Amino acid sequence: MEHSKVVCASCRQRKIKCDRKLPDCGFCTQIGVRCCYVQSQKKRGLRAGYVSTLESRLEKLEQEVQTLKTQQQSVVPYGDVAEHLTPQSHHDGSFYISSPAASRSESCGTDSDFSNLSLATLKDLCSVWFERYHPWFPILHKLSVLDTIQSTESLADSPLLMVLKAIVAVTLPHWSLTNPLSEEQRKKLSEQFRKQLILHSISDLSLQSLQAVLIVTIIDFGAGRLSEFWNLVALCKRMGVQLGLRDLVANQGNNFNNLSTIPPRMLPVPKSLIEQEEKIRAYWMTEILDSMSSLGAGWNLSLSRPENEAWFPCNETVWAFPENATAFSSFGDSEVSSAFTIYLNLVIHQLYQIHLFLQQSYDATSAVDRARWQAQCINVDNALLKWRDSDLNAKNLDQATSTSDSTGVLSAVTFNTAVIALYQRLALPPKGLGEVHGPWYHAIQRCLSACDEMSSVIRAVADADLENMSPHMIFCIFVAARFYLVHAKILSVEIPRSLDLLIYGLKTCGQRWYFARRLEKVIYTAIAEKRIPVVRSSLPQEFYDLQYSSLDIDHALSLWAEDTAMSGV
Repeated sequence: MEHSKVVCASCRQRKIKCDRKLPDCGFCTQIGVRCCYVQSQKKRGLRAGYVSTLESRLEKLEQEVQTLKTQQQSVVPYGDVAEHLTPQSHHDGSFYISSPAASRSESCGTDSDFSNLSLATLKDLCSVWFERYHPWFPILHKLSVLDTIQSTESLADSPLLMVLKAIVAVTLPHWSLTNPLSEEQRKKLSEQFRKQLILHSISDLSLQSLQAVLIVTIIDFGAGRLSEFWNLVALCKRMGVQLGLRDLVANQGNNFNNLSTIPPRMLPVPKSLIEQEEKIRAYWMTEILDSMSSLGAGWNLSLSRPENEAWFPCNETVWAFPENATAFSSFGDSEVSSAFTIYLNLVIHQLYQIHLFLQQSYDATSAVDRARWQAQCINVDNALLKWRDSDLNAKNLDQATSTSDSTGVLSAVTFNTAVIALYQRLALPPKGLGEVHGPWYHAIQRCLSACDEMSSVIRAVADADLENMSPHMIFCIFVAARFYLVHAKILSVEIPRSLDLLIYGLKTCGQRWYFARRLEKVIYTAIAEKRIPVVRSSLPQEFYDLQYSSLDIDHALSLWAEDTAMSGV
């Protein structure tokens, strides 16, 4: 009988030659396995195929192990950054973040472009942020951020990595390097960082992720992408809830892991006064963005009810000091009010009453309902005036606007925008009812006075300061300019000359924000078509109907702007 020439795997691996004259090779017997010869006699056709398959799987496994070893060796930790920003480089793996933060690294995508920012460039961009954006968006502690950049060897391991990327995303398009990139390249990098940060925030719940998303909302609003902006604000509100920020602010942390009359939450207590203050500011900035960006809308907004007894941001003078240099047990102990606190109080508490009023429905054809609405409108307006004329608020607002303080200026124009939003639906009755009810001249006068005050504020602000203002000021200016134009067209009166100051404000803001350039084009078109009937206007007809807020018509105006741009008008 011929013996099979198939050799068993054990014998072959140990380079032992089977004795084909014996039923067992000897070695196989010692380890308790039947010899290849015996196995081949039992399953002559099957054994050869099985061994071949096993060999193939072993070879494949060895290749996979070798591939993993190669990939591990190719990962380069974050080291010294390059001297210049070079968009042509495409080095993968510039940042290495080990487990358990692997998911965070994957969600951020490649950081090669960010790693090519020199340390000097990163410092310059952060300085730009704290000089031009921080005055009206004060959610970060300046000294802590700058100290992190200076003292951290590997920024990839820093919890502020996402915050720094957000700062770069906002400031890079409006900042020129020594050897500057083109405007298109800077915008491309900014948008790339923005997308990375949004994806990262979805998978990583932290204060730093929330701060990063709050910062990049500036990009969307400044570009006039209001839907994207509101989506990010909604994300911020949900992240704030999960982080317990409202619990911290409303209950002053008393229900953090403590037994009390308030149900406790398993949340980490802030480790420092800096972290506590940044959480407080992150919460209030989210609420500010939500309330301010929806001013004038009659939709069901589901805004948070204001907290009467809550922790508010500390005074800005205190916030400028390092934590170990303060003698306060808490930043909130300072009794000195600040322009930011006044602005917060206006947007959160006073605008809330306007939101509630505008969300009520009334029968425009009913004289009784119209009289009821007018009475409620005057009550809300009187509350606004009482707030503004209080000794503390009046003093701080006057001082802030006279010194062109960005937050004080924003408070002044926001107040006047609130007056217009409150009255405009009642000032000029909708089409078909004008003959029945006629204009409400008290409302018209209050709106015109608010427009005039806003013009005066803009005239007092230097061009450089106006360019560095929050993009939310753009919307305020447009609301006033629109009322000037619609009032003049409907009542066939001359356009007030103060409109020129509002247009100048939009033009100056347009040096930085596309949203201002788009709305400036709308205003110029409305001026050019002053004598043209509404039905023949190239603008959407809703522009001339004050029953629609400026937010209601924004999408239609953005489509109009796109159409005119494509047609070359």
